[in-house]
Amino acid sequence: MRTRLRDFCLRLPALLAFFFATIALLLAAIGLYGVLHYSVLRREREIGIRLSLGASLGSIARLVTARIFVSVSIGAAAGITLGMASVRYVQTLLFGVKATAPEMLLAPALVLLIAALLAALPAVLRAARIDPTTMLRAE
Repeated sequence: MRTRLRDFCLRLPALLAFFFATIALLLAAIGLYGVLHYSVLRREREIGIRLSLGASLGSIARLVTARIFVSVSIGAAAGITLGMASVRYVQTLLFGVKATAPEMLLAPALVLLIAALLAALPAVLRAARIDPTTMLRAE
């Protein structure tokens, strides 16, 4: 009984950290979705003109997501740099894990990039569904 309680007390901080990290990732994805959706709304006329001139869906997708992915990539690079700078502090928090392990540095960056990709999909689909004739007749 005592060992179960001790194991639970050791696992509880890890479970709480996982829970809050998941919530933070969800909030980041929702924020990225909101920014992308707003950027598509602001640029509907431009996207409609590009589509009417024969732009491919790939170029429209790049147009919609380029700035966000540059921002996410810069943030991931800054996070890895700051992670490397705080190696000694991080190693005191982690038991049996090296703070400089590549998977410990790249995993959060990849998860954020995947979250950005998933948040970008609805915005790209919305941009692809813009009807150029309706958009050009609007004004």
